[in-house]
Amino acid sequence: MNTINTILHKKLLIIGCFLVFISCNDHFLDRDPLDTLTNANFWQSEDHLISAANVLYEGLTGKDLLNYFEIMGESSTWAVPTAWRTIGGGNYATDISQLNSFWVSSFENISRCNYFLENYNRATSVPKETRERYAAEAYFFRAFTYWRLTSLFGDIPYITKVLNVNDADVYRSRDKRAVVIDSITVALERSYTNLPAYIEPASTEFGRISQAAALTLLSRIYLYNERWNDAVSASKRVMDINYYKLYSTGKPTEDYCNLFKFAGRASRVSANKETILAFVYNSDLGEDARVWHNLSREVCEINDYARWMPTKSMIEAYLTADGKIWDPKSINTYEEVFENRDPRMRQSILPPNTPWEGRKDGNPNNTDITMFTYPKLSNDKTGGMTYSGYYILKYEEPTKVNQLYQDDNDIIMMRYAEVLLNYAEARYKQGTLTQATIDSTINLLRDRVGMVHLDLNNLPAGSDIFTEIKRERRVELFFEGHRYFDIIRWKEGWRLGEDLLGVNRNWLDPNKLEPAGILNELSWKYVDGGYYLIIESGRSFNPAKNYLLSLPFKQMQRNPHLLPNNPGWN
Repeated sequence: MNTINTILHKKLLIIGCFLVFISCNDHFLDRDPLDTLTNANFWQSEDHLISAANVLYEGLTGKDLLNYFEIMGESSTWAVPTAWRTIGGGNYATDISQLNSFWVSSFENISRCNYFLENYNRATSVPKETRERYAAEAYFFRAFTYWRLTSLFGDIPYITKVLNVNDADVYRSRDKRAVVIDSITVALERSYTNLPAYIEPASTEFGRISQAAALTLLSRIYLYNERWNDAVSASKRVMDINYYKLYSTGKPTEDYCNLFKFAGRASRVSANKETILAFVYNSDLGEDARVWHNLSREVCEINDYARWMPTKSMIEAYLTADGKIWDPKSINTYEEVFENRDPRMRQSILPPNTPWEGRKDGNPNNTDITMFTYPKLSNDKTGGMTYSGYYILKYEEPTKVNQLYQDDNDIIMMRYAEVLLNYAEARYKQGTLTQATIDSTINLLRDRVGMVHLDLNNLPAGSDIFTEIKRERRVELFFEGHRYFDIIRWKEGWRLGEDLLGVNRNWLDPNKLEPAGILNELSWKYVDGGYYLIIESGRSFNPAKNYLLSLPFKQMQRNPHLLPNNPGWN
């Protein structure tokens, strides 16, 4: 059994809740029963430390990484309106419950970390180096949670101790984002060397935090906070571990796609030395410990609408196979959308004439339900329908599409490709980007799929190097939860205020769609010289307001010291 697969084990969750809350009332009995787990007798062994540390992994959120942050972007949205799609589109009120829930769960994670850090040294029988390893995990998760909070809300109360109801910090005001960032990075820089340099894929410990994971988080935090020199340093330290490399089996038409399927999942596949940290699921544990998600079913529904959809914006982000900017006006059919494009497109977004598990597609002439030929635009419950005209292929494990909530594929939280992209972007911002840097980062990503190199002396016409660095990040990290954060930090919020659109009507052959006349029943918008399928209209983005989320109304009521709210939200 994979050690980290027990994170969600029911018993450990009970222990975790006990650890968080018992400190507020640990003198409720004069004597602690010898046969009962209590605060007084818990911190005795390495097993106790591991049990307490395992609960911290809840802070990664697993598949909810996509449920929150991918939905908020404009590349691959949820098919129907949801709270997080509404938040990304700027049209929400301060009392929306999902913001409050996220805030509360984040500070619960921080409380668990603080409680661990206040108590781990009580395990005096455990070697110091072992204790410090698990403490470093707690510092990682505290930094990870504060990074998310500061990225979304800006200034945040910085709590580093366990609070009781009488503690003044229960009503603490907000600390400056820069102060929080300085504090979490200093703590992580000081503690990360107590972790193992890396965790072997397919090992019993895969999924635990390593030095590489901590450094990847540091590179991300530094990059998002415009500390370019530090971002270069943290990324380079991961590279200098000389262990990680891009997952490749010499099959450029499959390897990128397989990285996100059972064929390449690092918790079971020792050859995957790209995944630095994953949230590991496991349907093979006991009945009380089994953990899974539903992502494969959601991207390829069998009798309803696909929950996730690529947008017009994402389709147009992919370059042509020879490295030029793709011109939508150069094609006439749906099939041509996928021809002669960056190979990662066909490994991320389902192209026609590809095997699939979605049953009947939209083409009445297609008698082979195992083959996708044309999008299904009507939801008649006979197959997977799409509201955009496109389907996501990335993360679809075919063996799990027909099983409801039984997908135990890894959800990748950090991988080496991000490290390379962080390094390249930071070098550009630092003013030290060279062709050699590009060759050792971006062009390695392109080599995996057989894509033409990015050449500083031969950029796509009408583009510039920073635009291409950003494009590379968008394409490589598509559907991995990065997009919203990238838009915000690049100050490209206008993208979030645009209508979400899908396929061009002129590319669709009515003879390949049923029922007859379906195109006339849908809503279209004329833009960029064509009529595009409308997914959502009426989105907005006010740059004076929407680069930060509103603080949750309920939290401002409970703690007036959080006020004033972020600009534009008062």
